[in-house]
Amino acid sequence: MRRVVGAVVALLALTALSGCSGLSGTDDVNYRTDGAGIVQVDPDDRAGPVDIAGTTLDGDELDLADLRGGVVVLNVWGSWCTPCRDEAPVLKLASEELDAEFVGLSFRETSSDNARSFEREYGIEYPTITDEEQVLELGRFVPRTPPSTYVLDAEGRVAAVITGAVTSSGTLEDVVTEVADGG
Repeated sequence: MRRVVGAVVALLALTALSGCSGLSGTDDVNYRTDGAGIVQVDPDDRAGPVDIAGTTLDGDELDLADLRGGVVVLNVWGSWCTPCRDEAPVLKLASEELDAEFVGLSFRETSSDNARSFEREYGIEYPTITDEEQVLELGRFVPRTPPSTYVLDAEGRVAAVITGAVTSSGTLEDVVTEVADGG
C-alpha cells in the first residue's frame, strides 16, 4: 500500500513540475470564476517598470519603455510549448480587439526560424522579442514555464499575471480593462 501511495505522490509531483501548463475549467463562461492562475497586483504594491528591450523576430529593436502610457500585454511563449499553441488563436483575436499593445517574448527557443514559423502558422502580427535573459526583468513574477501573460500598466509595471494558457479572450479583456481603468 505504501508503494502505491508513494507512486501516486511521485506521479502528482512530477505532473506539477512538468513543462507547460494551462488554465482550464472556463466551462461556458468567458473567464475564470475562481481566480486560479490569475494574480492581480494592487497599484500600491507594484514594483518598478519592467525593463525589457531587444531584437524582434523581424530584426527590429523594441523597448517596452517606448510603449508606456497605455496597457501592454506581454506574452511569454515557446514554439515547442503545446499550451502556447493552444492559446495562440485566443491571443491573436485579443490583440485585434483590445485597446492594448501586445508584445511576445519567445522563451528558450532553439531557433528563431521555429518562432517565426509559429507566428506565421497562427497569424500573429504583433512583435516578438527574442529572449536573451530579459525574462529575468519580470522580477518576482519570472515565469517557471510558458505560457505566461503579463499585463503592464501605463507606467510599465506588472499589474496582472496569467499563468498558463489564456483560454478565452474574455479573461484577458476583463484584466486589461481593469488595469486600463486604474486597477
